[in-house]
Amino acid sequence: MLKNSGLTIRDMRSRLSMTQEEFAHALGITVSTVNRWENGHSEPSKLARATITRLAGSHGVFVESTPRDDGTGLR
Repeated sequence: MLKNSGLTIRDMRSRLSMTQEEFAHALGITVSTVNRWENGHSEPSKLARATITRLAGSHGVFVESTPRDDGTGLR
């Protein structure tokens, strides 16, 4: 994962006050996928990042745009 590219998945999940299980359920993915993202073993796809951004927005958590990615601010 790239450094200094915005919020990490763990940071976003924490801001949403969700467990890995709750976050995974809200996104329609497995807990192991969330775990792999948070531990740097894989990164969310562009579609997953967009879904996370929508989820965050629906909870009043807004993500700042960063130059390195698709505007979600997530890495």
